[in-house]
Amino acid sequence: MKVDYSAQLMEESAFRHLNHLERSGYRADYDEFHSLADPIYELPEDDREAAFEKVNRLFFLERLKLGDHVLRALEAVGLIPKRKRTARKSVLVQAQKTESEELENHDGVEEEASAEQEEKASAGQVEANEEKGQGEAATGEVAGESQTAVVEMDDDEEEVEGDDEKAKEISYDLAREFEERIKEVTVKRAINKVDEGSNVLNRVSGHPIIEMRVLASRFSNPEEAQELDAFLIHEFMHAKDMVDPGFDYEDAFIPGNPSVKNLITARFRLLWNVYVDSRLARMGVVSVLPKEARYREFDNFYRKIPEKQRKGIFDGLWKTEKLTHEELLSMATDLDTLMSKYVDPGEMADEDQDYIHLQGSPCPLCKFPTYNWVDDPESICDEMVIEAIQIDFPDWESRDGACDRCVEVYELRAGVG
Repeated sequence: MKVDYSAQLMEESAFRHLNHLERSGYRADYDEFHSLADPIYELPEDDREAAFEKVNRLFFLERLKLGDHVLRALEAVGLIPKRKRTARKSVLVQAQKTESEELENHDGVEEEASAEQEEKASAGQVEANEEKGQGEAATGEVAGESQTAVVEMDDDEEEVEGDDEKAKEISYDLAREFEERIKEVTVKRAINKVDEGSNVLNRVSGHPIIEMRVLASRFSNPEEAQELDAFLIHEFMHAKDMVDPGFDYEDAFIPGNPSVKNLITARFRLLWNVYVDSRLARMGVVSVLPKEARYREFDNFYRKIPEKQRKGIFDGLWKTEKLTHEELLSMATDLDTLMSKYVDPGEMADEDQDYIHLQGSPCPLCKFPTYNWVDDPESICDEMVIEAIQIDFPDWESRDGACDRCVEVYELRAGVG
C-alpha cells in the first residue's frame, strides 16, 4: 500500500511544527530547516517549487516523523499489519529530558549501548522473518519512497501462549487482506474542520483509494499528538468500514426534502460514530470521544424517547459487534427500526412509540419537519383551539402533538392568541 502526502500538507505542517518548537526554545531543527530552505530563494523561480517540496518532504517524513502518526493510525485500525518500529521522540520531549550536558553525556552512553542491542535484535528478527517467508510484509511505500519498519523482538515474545499467537496471526492476516485490497492512501490538507474526514475513491472499480483530509494545525504541537492520533484512528475506522465487504457500504439515496435528508444524515453519522467508538473501546484504543460524551450526543438527538429506553438503546448499540451500512441507515431513517432492535417488545407498547416526537419529525398538521414540538396541545391550549384543529383534521388527537407554528396559527384562528 502506498501512503502519499500532499505538498500543501507537508509544507504547512512542517512550518507550524518547527515554529512551535522555536517558540518553545528548541531551535535545532528550526535552524537546520532554514539553512536548507533559505538558499532556495537564490534559485531560478521555476526551480524553487520543486526544491521547497523536497525540503518539506525531508522534514515532514524524516526529521520530524510527522508521517508516523498516519502509519500508527493505519496499524491501530488494522488497515496494515502492526509492526514494532524504533520511535523517534519529539524534539520538544527530548530537549525537556536533556537539560544539562552531564545528562546528555550519560544518555549518550546509554543510547549507544541500546543501539547495539537494537541492532542485534533487529538482525535476529530479520533472519526469523526470512525463514518464515514474511520478510516482505514488513515493508511499505510512503510517498513513493520505500520505507522499511525496524522490527524488534524481545526474548519474552518467543514464549507467548498459543492462543495469543493464533489471535495475532488472525489479526495480521486480516490486516494484510485490507492492505492488499487498498491501492493507495492519500493524506491532504483540509481547509477547515468541516472539510476534515475520510473518504474512499474508486471503491466500485475495485482499486479503492482512501483519501484523508486533516488540518495541518493538528501536526503543529507535539504535546497534542494523542489528539491527532485519535482523530486519524477514528476517521480511518470509517474508511475501513467503507472498504469492508461485510459492512457493505453504498452511496444510498435518501428520499425527502433537504431538511429531512440533513436530519437523516446527521442521525446516520451519529449512529456510525457510536459503532466506530464502541469497537475502538473494545480494542483498547482511544477515540475522539469517550462513551459518556457519545451518550450525551445521542441523548440530544433522541431525548423524546423515555430515559429508560433511551439508555437501553444506546447500551445495546454500543455492545453490538457487527452492523452493516443498511442497518445503520434504516435505524437513522425509521425510529421503529431502532426501537424494535434494542427495546424489548413488552417494555413499551407500540401505540406509545407512535407518540414519540423526535426533532425533525414531520408535524401531523403541516407535514413539515419540526424541531419545536408541542407534545400535548390540549394541556396548554384553550378548548376552542383544539376544536379548530379537529375541524380541519378530524382524526387528530392531542397526543399526536403539533409544531409550535401550527399551534400558534390555530390560536389566532380561534381568537385566543
